[in-house]
Amino acid sequence: MNKGLLTNLLRQIGLMHAADRVRYGLMRYKNRHLNQAFRAANTGVKLPPDYLMYESFQLNYRKYYEGGRDTAAWVRDHLGKHLELRNQHILDWGCGPGRVIRHLPEVVGQGCRYTGTDYNAQSIEWCRQHLSGIEFLLNGIDPPLQAADAAFDAVYGISIFTHLSAQGHQRWYDELMRVTRSGGVLLFTTHGAAFREILTEAERATFDAGQLVIRSNVDEGHRVFAAFQPPSYLHHLFGQQAEVLEHIPGQRQGAAASQDVWLLRKK
Repeated sequence: MNKGLLTNLLRQIGLMHAADRVRYGLMRYKNRHLNQAFRAANTGVKLPPDYLMYESFQLNYRKYYEGGRDTAAWVRDHLGKHLELRNQHILDWGCGPGRVIRHLPEVVGQGCRYTGTDYNAQSIEWCRQHLSGIEFLLNGIDPPLQAADAAFDAVYGISIFTHLSAQGHQRWYDELMRVTRSGGVLLFTTHGAAFREILTEAERATFDAGQLVIRSNVDEGHRVFAAFQPPSYLHHLFGQQAEVLEHIPGQRQGAAASQDVWLLRKK
């Protein structure tokens, strides 16, 4: 059975969240030895509770920590092509338990300031208690952010639009435009054409028509709420208030796919 058909069935009968909890338990068991070994070898690394890590990423301590550092460098390199990262204020929209932002003071430095925001109160509380030198804000599933107009020079959101409704796309895009200064740079990742293979036939028709594909019947913002964005849809959305600097399509390699990357400059 197509995976999309299966997950859509689970959504329809109200079992998607329960199935994801089962998956969490299996992943925790599968990775237990690797995670125990990482913790023993890295006693100084502060790690969030397992479910917070799983909900925002996956349950692998090494990938969370070392992969988070690699992703922080990736964010730096992409933003740095379009903005001098010196004395800038950078926002991590959807920071979760700090996988990426915890590394930015080291990999960017140069007098920059960092703010992370998320709708998960437990993740924000963990970050506030364990990650110093970074400001953390709690937001709702809907805007606003607790930030002033034009507060940030750069914004990034890694796989955040991928878990929002159509209304959420518009509301959050408008809000991120509000808190980004004119000329500021934004980086987002989305589910582009590389994910077309996992869509159902009906979803592919919607995607190919340039329309947003939503898999809902679960809590918006949760990892099992999925949105797939054809490039034409995002060109229209992003072009309302920003210039698209780069669109880097994701690639499919076997069963795995990478997300599209979008870099924008606020007009």
